[in-house]
Amino acid sequence: MDYFEEKALENSIAQARLFHTKGGNLKSVQNLLDGNIDATLKKLGATFIPKGMTEEQGTQDVTQYLKSYYAQNYDPRGGYGRPLPGEYKPKTHPLIHGGRLLEVADPTDTIERWDYSLGPKDLDCPNLLRIGETVNGDTKWYCQPMKTKKNETNKQIRRLSAMDQDSSRKNDCHIISIGGNDNWKFELEVVTIMPGCITHTFDCTLQNGTPKRKPDRDDIRFYNYCIDGVERKDEHGRHFITYFDIVQKAQLQAPPMMFKIDVEGFEFDVFSSMIQQANSNDEIAIISKPSDGANSTAHHTPSYWLPQQIMVELHWATRMTGISWMPRTRTTAEIALLSGMMYTGGGYMPIFRNWIKYCPSCMEVLFFRMLC
Repeated sequence: MDYFEEKALENSIAQARLFHTKGGNLKSVQNLLDGNIDATLKKLGATFIPKGMTEEQGTQDVTQYLKSYYAQNYDPRGGYGRPLPGEYKPKTHPLIHGGRLLEVADPTDTIERWDYSLGPKDLDCPNLLRIGETVNGDTKWYCQPMKTKKNETNKQIRRLSAMDQDSSRKNDCHIISIGGNDNWKFELEVVTIMPGCITHTFDCTLQNGTPKRKPDRDDIRFYNYCIDGVERKDEHGRHFITYFDIVQKAQLQAPPMMFKIDVEGFEFDVFSSMIQQANSNDEIAIISKPSDGANSTAHHTPSYWLPQQIMVELHWATRMTGISWMPRTRTTAEIALLSGMMYTGGGYMPIFRNWIKYCPSCMEVLFFRMLC
């Protein structure tokens, strides 16, 4: 692979396999929850009253107390059938079961929920391309092939000469962009630094389904559709389609090089549908019109059409009223399951992460398809 050093890639894939398929994710989530027992007590306003002590002598550092107590009071049966050496106050809190079992809460204001769920982060892209602004969370990222000669990059990507642009089009440099709200900064940045690439922007939220500020260029294309896990129309007539429907609408001849998506929490359903369909045996036929003007039809299984890279903003909290889990948060375990699905079902591994401190529930992740 031209994007990573072979040895580093092999080691990273081995670590990802351990995490996603050999129990590493289970242990990681356990470690996070174990480390947040005391923090949960503080959030609940509860205390642990050691046996023989008063409420005023209670503690919220229950893990250290119990560790010390059991070190001094050895039990050959390991505590089986014995009560805790104390009690929680209040006794009737709904998250403290039977006076001894605590429902531990995931951390909220730190990066921990992401660090413990997404998997190993030992593989970085050596030639990362920044796309867009560096403020307000508008920056996106793309992994370029490593430089093959001095000052030379792969011909399919940025800073192509005018002579190379037509060849890049024939190599099908296509980017799928979801959303945008009639803001075309990303697409215009692609035109500048990745000339020859075509951006297909999908957004069904614009008034009358028509953008007012779209640049008049053939390499920036607009489609009045939104994305979801299933094809549907909502009560306002907006049309939602799946990832593979989007590939068909864009009439691609090859998988997109990049799939940029920020859908405020809908990504869980989008990716679940995408990976499930990618692992089916149904062929997808796409009728496209290449640069020579002649129609052609490409027949491939869904997995063929998966994008090389996915630039996504993940969320464990959302305000979108159309999302069933909107009133709660996504847990560390759920995010670990999502990341595991991306690896085992799509061959994707995260190669870049950008935690947005002013939005702790948001994490920008660049997934790269390592395995097919």
